[in-house]
Amino acid sequence: MVVLAAMLGGVLPGAHADEFVNRANAPYASLPAARRSDTLLLPAIALMDPTPAGVRQVYAAAMLPAGKSGWSEAEAWAQAKPQQDVLKVLATITKEPNIRDAYAFGQPYGVEGVDFALVQKRLYTELGDPPTLAGAQFFYLKGLEALESLVQVEATRLAAAGNPSDAIDVLINWVFFCRQMADRELFTEADWGLRSMAMALERVRDVAYNDLRGPKALVVDRLHGQIDRLKIEGSYLDLDRMTFPQGNKVAAEQVIARVYIPRNGIDERTFAPTLSRLGTTEFPLRLFSETGRWRTIGDQQANWFDATEKLAGVWEDQVQRWGVRMWDRRFAVVSEQSKLDRTKFAAIDVGLPDMSVLYFRRMVARTEAVGSQTALAVVGWTRLGATRGYPTTISAVRPQWVKELMPDPFNPNREFGARPPLEYFVPIRDTPRNERETPQPYPIEVVTPDGRVLNVPLKDDSFVLYSWGSDNGKSFARRTQNTYVKVENADYLIWPPVISLERDTRLLLGEIK
Repeated sequence: MVVLAAMLGGVLPGAHADEFVNRANAPYASLPAARRSDTLLLPAIALMDPTPAGVRQVYAAAMLPAGKSGWSEAEAWAQAKPQQDVLKVLATITKEPNIRDAYAFGQPYGVEGVDFALVQKRLYTELGDPPTLAGAQFFYLKGLEALESLVQVEATRLAAAGNPSDAIDVLINWVFFCRQMADRELFTEADWGLRSMAMALERVRDVAYNDLRGPKALVVDRLHGQIDRLKIEGSYLDLDRMTFPQGNKVAAEQVIARVYIPRNGIDERTFAPTLSRLGTTEFPLRLFSETGRWRTIGDQQANWFDATEKLAGVWEDQVQRWGVRMWDRRFAVVSEQSKLDRTKFAAIDVGLPDMSVLYFRRMVARTEAVGSQTALAVVGWTRLGATRGYPTTISAVRPQWVKELMPDPFNPNREFGARPPLEYFVPIRDTPRNERETPQPYPIEVVTPDGRVLNVPLKDDSFVLYSWGSDNGKSFARRTQNTYVKVENADYLIWPPVISLERDTRLLLGEIK
């Protein structure tokens, strides 16, 4: 099979695309070869050494401090030639700030048009036979996650070596690549891109935070360029130009076309086998039992007309919500997908995932970008003079560090064109206190991503920068939880970075040795 596939130009037998796969791949077919980042990046990833066990999980890689258990192995891995080569490729494919000329990740879905060497290395998207978009297995994402761990380790290595500005550049390069992934045609990829983008942005602040309270080695002259790269409006990173992943609608249409007889009911020959296969992509041994289950509900399915109309309605509802902010009243209305009869419209339920989480992932990524740009502007302002301290108001960073302050994405107060910035204060200096009493630290409660609650007393040696958060309300950062899930009386903490506070706590408790 391998020899035959090579003779056929890298296409595996029985895996030829159909019109639906071709439609999903159309944006990539029109992408100039010179602008494709995947053809440069994936071959370099294929040559990477195996990721050390201690940093195989991306968050563990971001959390690991230099010099602690597992660090020497991670550092040696990051410095080895295959890993440094892939970081050079990352810098190349993310340096162009012009949207029209920038690189894009253009690998098509399936094996057609993919270098057979990448298929052998499982750096492609498997669609099965016959190729089915709704059953896509994104094998190449494991390669990208290995690179993400490398970026995290390299940022720590550079910062520990006295080069925090280089560390921030590597992280911003990764932010730009993740922005490429957010533009992919299928939900899983766009979701991955937004999540990874948000995490990298937090690490940018993490590096700056640790430098500001320590060696102060950031090159101030380079901060202007780094702050400018993080601009979120009218720029490469602008998430408003991100489109809803169109490939998932095509995927659902493909499922309907495969299991229905046009203008009639389901095709009993294909209905159960197709849906059972899509439901057992990760667990193929369940295929036979699943086939039997689907056969029992075949007579309960809507007809072709109702199924196609229902898909159009569900899709239109999702797209309309994509175009508004999360405090819009449309989000108070139950979505069409939530109301879907999953038995009657089984083909839609299996073919079209609930992509509503993307609305909120985009909001979080936007908040992280606005927060990182604003925080770096405050750091730059602070570093101008040894005794200058922190700005009295957040607006003081204009226009030297930013031309204008980006609005807080979670703040709904936008009447008459208002653009309220993130909230800012310096503990003790700006917080209410009894003048007769000794100044006390400002206590904040921080809920980490895994649910741990940190009680952090902040002094006037740090500033606090926060967003109104998921409840769209201001709580003075007394309680913070960085999530899109609505939490009453909880703000979204930008500075100090949550990952920095969690690492400090784990070091203090001896959980990181």
